[in-house]
Amino acid sequence: MKSIYMNTLIKPISAFLLLMVFVSCNTFTYTPHSKKKMQKEKPSPVLLDKIIAYREEFNSWPFSREEFISRPAYRNAFDGFPYMQIRFKVIDNNSMTFYFSEHRKDLQQFQQSQRVDLNSYAGEVKFYREKEKFIWKIKMH
Repeated sequence: MKSIYMNTLIKPISAFLLLMVFVSCNTFTYTPHSKKKMQKEKPSPVLLDKIIAYREEFNSWPFSREEFISRPAYRNAFDGFPYMQIRFKVIDNNSMTFYFSEHRKDLQQFQQSQRVDLNSYAGEVKFYREKEKFIWKIKMH
């Protein structure tokens, strides 16, 4: 009986203490983003379609931004892309995950406030083959 009572108290108390640490800390901030803003900051479908075109043309996924833009047809694919950090994670010949983070707006906000935003723009795009066609799905974090 006593351990059940203690377990029900520990979770709310620990959550409260964790919240107090973040609220009282001058290192972190949390900026809420509306769905409209999140939609606006997603990678361009043109870029994602070019990644698929690269895969179909060379029969392999790109392993880095440098490899991708080294081909003349894809040289301008990242023009206007607002994310500084990207990573290609090739799973197999039919699937890959493209990660993106460090949005320019987040970097500007950090330079002004010297605080890390816990709700910064970032996400991933999963590419996979379904019925002889490549498909991508975006998930913003």
